Amino acid sequence: MTDSVTDATAPIVVGVDGSDCALMAVRWAAGAAVREKRHLRLLSAVGILPGAYAPAPTMTSPAVVEAMHAGAARAIDAATQVAADVAPNVDVEGKTVSGSATLALRHASTWAHMLVIGRRGLGGVRGLLFGSVSNDATAHAECPVVVVGGPAPTTGPVVVGVDGSPTSTAAIGHAFRQADLLKTPLLGVHAYGGSSGAAFYGADQRTLRQFEDEAEELLGEQLAGYPEDFPDVKIERRVGIASPAEEIVDAAQSAQLVVVGTRGRGGLRGLLLGSTSRAVMEVAPCPVMVVHKKP
Repeated sequence: MTDSVTDATAPIVVGVDGSDCALMAVRWAAGAAVREKRHLRLLSAVGILPGAYAPAPTMTSPAVVEAMHAGAARAIDAATQVAADVAPNVDVEGKTVSGSATLALRHASTWAHMLVIGRRGLGGVRGLLFGSVSNDATAHAECPVVVVGGPAPTTGPVVVGVDGSPTSTAAIGHAFRQADLLKTPLLGVHAYGGSSGAAFYGADQRTLRQFEDEAEELLGEQLAGYPEDFPDVKIERRVGIASPAEEIVDAAQSAQLVVVGTRGRGGLRGLLLGSTSRAVMEVAPCPVMVVHKKP
């Protein structure tokens, strides 16, 4: 596996740890590798995680380290088999690295075309939907990150959250490209109700109509121009008064992919992962792509 790649040859990288979520991520990534005609790279990190194999004082013993490497190798083997089943003609390479998974994925994002990870790995705590590794990757990666939390749907539109922010604009470009690759419609979603939508409840119909018209105008402006580059993608629009997260998650119920930016218009400087994108990733029933910049 090499760090010296161009954008045209950059592979799709999947973080694997033997968990069910990781294998589902591999399955989605293998399909993406076929669509994008790219290589697939499987990455497993062997780090010192106290309590994972033995009490902390014995974590560095040769037997424990050997067991950890053996576990990583098994995870790579299982992931390789899944990838081969889904995409037998895709070039697949696996690698284990020493150190934390978070740092390994951060480094991989500097040369990968895309990172694909499970929503929770082997270290996940029941009830904690969004794992520490996926949280770090989506916040710090230098390439798009796709978070897979379950079996990926194979029908439905690509949903993109639109709010006029720079990362939202970046998300739109990626969403159009994914819709084109998946040969499915794109559904642009814009919510004008703020973080909760409560501010507009009880407002008169004239006021509501004014805000709805402005929302539809913004959505139309944000999606304009892309049909020139993606003439085969059918565009659908949706505006709603609920919070952005609620509107996007509702639209995601019938989608096969959601695309969001890291932070929207309400994002605070220094807050790398916004509340909307985080909320969507925690509960969306389909894979979620998080992007930081334009494709």
